[in-house]
Amino acid sequence: MATHDRTRLVCRLLYVWNVLALWLVPLLLVWVWFYADQIAATNQYVPQKAISFPLSAFTKAGMVLVTALVASPTYWGLFALRRFLRACCAEEYFTAQNSRNLKRFALGFLGSALLSPLSSGVMSVLLTIHNPPGQKMLVIGLSSTQVTMAAVGALLLVVASLLQRASLIAEEHAQII
Repeated sequence: MATHDRTRLVCRLLYVWNVLALWLVPLLLVWVWFYADQIAATNQYVPQKAISFPLSAFTKAGMVLVTALVASPTYWGLFALRRFLRACCAEEYFTAQNSRNLKRFALGFLGSALLSPLSSGVMSVLLTIHNPPGQKMLVIGLSSTQVTMAAVGALLLVVASLLQRASLIAEEHAQII
């Protein structure tokens, strides 16, 4: 019985975290707009001397747009994760809808991981677009964080597939009884 209560508590805590994340992701875009100069100065791909400070409104808007495009698959996945966790709080673990929700979250997470290297290239072009010819940069980088995100997304896809199989077995057993 203690494990049952602990599972419900963990699901509720994760649900609260998820709802907070759904509110904080849009605030991230506002933060990118106001702190674009500091973000550009601390980026690891484009040297500071290649960036024209202060950043123009066009560059800031581009940074917000690129951030929104990279965050949007995860944001979509967070909505699916919220539905998944709500069902888990109600102890509905083995349902077809729950496995679909987990699969959607995994796809969103994986999508952001795959878009992330492209965003670094677009961001480098945005930061150096006002430079004279010959001083513009295109930098494409792949970090261990992006590889880890892709691996976790793929692992969650496998878990979602297993959950789908388990839900089919649970449904079959419910029909027998």
